Amino acid sequence: MNHLDNIVISKQDIQQRIAELAKDIDATYGEKNPILLILLKGSIFFASDLSRRMTSEHTLDFMAVGHDQQGMLEIRYHPMSNLSGRYVLVIEDIIDSGLTLHYIVNHLKTTGALDIQVITLLDNPTRRLVHLPITHIGFSIPDVYVVGYGLDIHERYRNLPDIYEYHEEE
Repeated sequence: MNHLDNIVISKQDIQQRIAELAKDIDATYGEKNPILLILLKGSIFFASDLSRRMTSEHTLDFMAVGHDQQGMLEIRYHPMSNLSGRYVLVIEDIIDSGLTLHYIVNHLKTTGALDIQVITLLDNPTRRLVHLPITHIGFSIPDVYVVGYGLDIHERYRNLPDIYEYHEEE
């Protein structure tokens, strides 16, 4: 049996923080027309709300990575936009070890992007194994498994408006 324990971050707190992040991003990127590169699937709710709150011009694109049969990371969906000469803001739902995001950022460096920065809704710095260019963090969280607001366990609970601590019963 699965349990959703306490709410870690409420929908109201999420929306308030997204409004603050959007304002900061608008101030930083103003007329630069950045590409919000949304990492699928978990980041879609965060990116959607962030985009609607931004007042500056920007473009949306998507990218997905996964593991191949040997367990190696591979890009499963490439951005459709030409990233060369553009400001790229990678939108992530949660950063733990940072290994997947490190792989993505290194790949994006080969595209000729003018600048690559990372924006994450949640950060779990206690698990970080690599340095990343994280410029905007929604919330730092303790080392717990969370679901809701795009975050899932086996594709479940993405639709929840709040972020919950998740525990699986034995």
